[in-house]
Amino acid sequence: LRASNLRPSQIIRRNFGAGQPESQSMQARLWEGHNTHPEGWEGWVYFTYAASTAIIALASFAPDTSIQTWASNEAQVRLDMKAAGKLEKEEFGVHYNTPEKIGYFAEWDAFQVKAENPEEDDDDDDDDDDDDDDDEEEDEEEEDDE
Repeated sequence: LRASNLRPSQIIRRNFGAGQPESQSMQARLWEGHNTHPEGWEGWVYFTYAASTAIIALASFAPDTSIQTWASNEAQVRLDMKAAGKLEKEEFGVHYNTPEKIGYFAEWDAFQVKAENPEEDDDDDDDDDDDDDDDEEEDEEEEDDE
């Protein structure tokens, strides 16, 4: 028989399990029967979780000390020094990726000299005074025109 030939009273209704009564386990509260007040061991567990998370987070900031990273940086410095004309021939066993060879100390020494002599400042404050003089000259010219 086809469903279109049946009357509404003859159609079999399928609920697919939805008409069953609700089980007792679905009506129960979560953790019912267990203590809800804190127990002594819980604080230590939370502390251990927090400490472990902090240690793992700090360990992720550790520098990369692998031989591949060192070799890549050393090769890049040698190529840069050759391109700048600072290195004519490489020597076996000499490390070129050091602050002395790269020139970091020269930059630091130049900074130290500037820091010791605050009078020799790169910032020129005299420019501001010149602008004030120009304004006064314009005012004088306007007075003369009147």
